[in-house]
Amino acid sequence: MDYKKIAEEALRKAKEAKNQPIKSNEKILNEGVVYGSLKERMHPKLEDDLKDNKTSLGKHPVFPEGDEYTFPEKIMGDRFKEVVNRYKRHHEVDDIDNNKIKSEMMGMVKQTMSLEQNNRKALEKLAIDMVREEFDMDEDMVEIEATLTKNISLEGTKKNPLPAKYDMEFKNHDELVTANKEVHKRRFTNAMIQGAAKKCHHMFQMVEDELSGINPKLPNMYSKLMAASDYMYYIEPKMEEGITGGIVRVQFPTKENPKIKIIAEAMVFPVLIHELVKGVMEILSAKGLPKKKMGEFVINKADFLAAEPWDMRIGPALWSRFTEMFDPEDYNLKHHVYSEMVQLPVDEFNKQMREVMAGTKEGKKLIKSLVDEVKKEMSGEEFNEAIQGFQKEIENNHDTFNLDELLGNGSTEDDSYNLEDLL
Repeated sequence: MDYKKIAEEALRKAKEAKNQPIKSNEKILNEGVVYGSLKERMHPKLEDDLKDNKTSLGKHPVFPEGDEYTFPEKIMGDRFKEVVNRYKRHHEVDDIDNNKIKSEMMGMVKQTMSLEQNNRKALEKLAIDMVREEFDMDEDMVEIEATLTKNISLEGTKKNPLPAKYDMEFKNHDELVTANKEVHKRRFTNAMIQGAAKKCHHMFQMVEDELSGINPKLPNMYSKLMAASDYMYYIEPKMEEGITGGIVRVQFPTKENPKIKIIAEAMVFPVLIHELVKGVMEILSAKGLPKKKMGEFVINKADFLAAEPWDMRIGPALWSRFTEMFDPEDYNLKHHVYSEMVQLPVDEFNKQMREVMAGTKEGKKLIKSLVDEVKKEMSGEEFNEAIQGFQKEIENNHDTFNLDELLGNGSTEDDSYNLEDLL
């Protein structure tokens, strides 16, 4: 799958349609997306991209076979229903006015920031504590900085608009084939990172009492804001110009500085949680990257800005498929199991993850086997021990390229970069 061609085609279509706005509430039936009885619809361009496999993942080797519907169409139908129902519940409406959402979105963000203004430090600490508890993450292993601010700094973030050119001399054709498979794997893990973070930005519901103690209006405001934010991704095919709601940077260990550090900034508390979870998931996912030059090739080809909106749309559905395979009593081990799976050789990763995505008996058996393996290895400090081992691995094996520079998130070096031109 040539992700650069997919991104360039998306850019071409966006430019063609730029001066042809579509009515926000226009209902266009696409038989490919499984809406069921739902009357709301995704934007027609997104439906077309799904149908034509022009999402950030294309026709990925992890995707199981479909029937009259493709796998992406099925899971996106389920995800869209979830998003629609959450919006209706929190906004107490029976029908969704797309135009109203678009016109009121920034006002909701500003209102939320105003409610948080005098309590930012308490909210920042609460976000850090929640993420540490979610991942059983010791502060001696991973340092975290979390900041609520209206001025999101893009300094130190690196990511290309489209897949970057990277000249690499391969030993043979088999190595080239393997490299391309690794690019596909990295594309999938990028979507899983966004998916896990998207699902976690509703974690604020777990601390409603604490939030009400800070300001009684916050829980309801967060529920409305994040429900609207999720819904926007399915009615707006391009990102709003000039708006960056949050950013995360991960400083990976070096011989000089052995501690991993997550630095997150966001405008509002739920997005701060989202960015922190992205940071932790990036740490776990980086363990599955190839070493040295191959890793550099993969990151340059797989990590690009044009893919991120679709990662945000399709990632939560993929993460849900993954976590649904866990028994309730083992749900807290999902991140440990993910870490184990992402380190598998690419062909084995594709095979096992395809079973998981398909929800087969074999997939459940694979997850159960990994859960049992994790339980045997756990000593109460398993996450921290894994991070410690990762630190040593990076020191020993990644001397030829800098993970900090390659795994930046959120923007290019040019702060004036306009996502609208790509999407």
